[in-house]
Amino acid sequence: MLLSLAVFNVPVALTGAGVALPGVAEQFHPASQALQWVVVGYNVMFASLMLAFGTIADRVGRRRVFTLGITLFGVAAAVCTFAGSILVLDLARAVGGIGASATLTAGSTLVASRFEGAERIRAFGVFGTALGAGLAFGPLISGVMVTALGWRGVFAIPAIIGLLVAVFSPLLSESRNPNAQPLDWPGTLSFSTGLFLFIFALVEGPAFGWSSPVVLGSLAAFAVLMAVFYLVEKHHRSPMFDLHLLRHPRFMGISVTAMALAFSLLPLLVLLPTYFSAVEGYSALHSGGILVLFTAPMLVMPMFATRMSRRMSLRSRLAGAMVLVAGGMAWLTVIGPGVGVGVLAGPLLVAGFGYGITLAVLDGAAVSSVELDKAGMAAGMFNAFRLTADTAAAAVGGSLLISVTSARLAGKVSDPAAMTERLNGGVHTTVPVAADAITTALHIVIWLGAALALITVPVLVRTLRARATASHLVATSSVAAEPATEEVR
Repeated sequence: MLLSLAVFNVPVALTGAGVALPGVAEQFHPASQALQWVVVGYNVMFASLMLAFGTIADRVGRRRVFTLGITLFGVAAAVCTFAGSILVLDLARAVGGIGASATLTAGSTLVASRFEGAERIRAFGVFGTALGAGLAFGPLISGVMVTALGWRGVFAIPAIIGLLVAVFSPLLSESRNPNAQPLDWPGTLSFSTGLFLFIFALVEGPAFGWSSPVVLGSLAAFAVLMAVFYLVEKHHRSPMFDLHLLRHPRFMGISVTAMALAFSLLPLLVLLPTYFSAVEGYSALHSGGILVLFTAPMLVMPMFATRMSRRMSLRSRLAGAMVLVAGGMAWLTVIGPGVGVGVLAGPLLVAGFGYGITLAVLDGAAVSSVELDKAGMAAGMFNAFRLTADTAAAAVGGSLLISVTSARLAGKVSDPAAMTERLNGGVHTTVPVAADAITTALHIVIWLGAALALITVPVLVRTLRARATASHLVATSSVAAEPATEEVR
């Protein structure tokens, strides 16, 4: 129960931030980039530290790391609730991302160490359902909170749940892996710092200028740090990444699919609430309710996709899912001023159905694509790829929306920069040219997502075998979910 609450809490804080942004912008009137960091700061810390926390949890104790993570998450969310400036909010969100990373990583290893056999399968089913429920209903819950309590309510509820879980976490049994490898500090630092600099360049590019020394210097430093990371991982005794897996076609095909999904769909969770507020004047509750059309299939489709495995190959299921995502995204370009929910329901549901199928398939497919002794490493690398793509996708989508909107407004309004700031903050506009500008920008983001999803289909067809044997999948999943464990009394 404690683990389920904690796992439910993490994605609610992720998806809910997008719904809160218009309220944050209305109170603090921040620059567009500062507003983006509310979402991106959480994501970048979450993504960059997951592998590190997996190693730390195995060495010092999974319950201890889980308790530290959920406490940090709860305290950070409480600071967000009472933040008096956009800077404090951004910093607290980044700290919350660190806590979320520790919570989710240690929570999954606690489940694996506590249960065996069929019980473990059921436990991970509950774990996954809680995660999916948080993703599915996060926008709606956040909309209710904003309507009832203002934007601060989006962070207040996760704070209360997080701190309550932290109080009762000593009831969980402690465990650790006596054979755990030492933490790869050089790899962790080079990867985390490089990722931050890359995301910094993407977010701040529209403000500084894409050819400015700050942006180009950040990108150059990112490239250097990634080269350092590669060299460290190549020679380290216990690396974060097994570089040999990068040459594994099946594993990389599945990983590329997960990253393409992030770039196709994640910007919608961040950008659509802002668009609905700016163009249609919708409340946070109204916007959150519309997004449920996209997120709700994430709860239903995994079960359906599991049944599909008896009749369809992995390649067919994933390719079909990506076609649904591409089709739904392309259809979503009907969005515009005055377009109602009835028109948007179809494309949002289609894209959601496609994404829901992948949720049931991708993780197991990534683990089952490699040799049994590399299953744990494959799972860690796959999640790192996916979360890194999530972070970059949010930054790219936001920056593209800002840049295109500003360019479309040039020469059409007296102060394009100020109007772009207002639109990006979700401030409702009655100026037709402004609504058209942000609509055009959103259409470009959506079309790029649709194209990326469609391009992934031939990659899947080429890299995946027609059918993976069920026995290999079961055996590998068992190995991946069963770390060496020493109970601590």
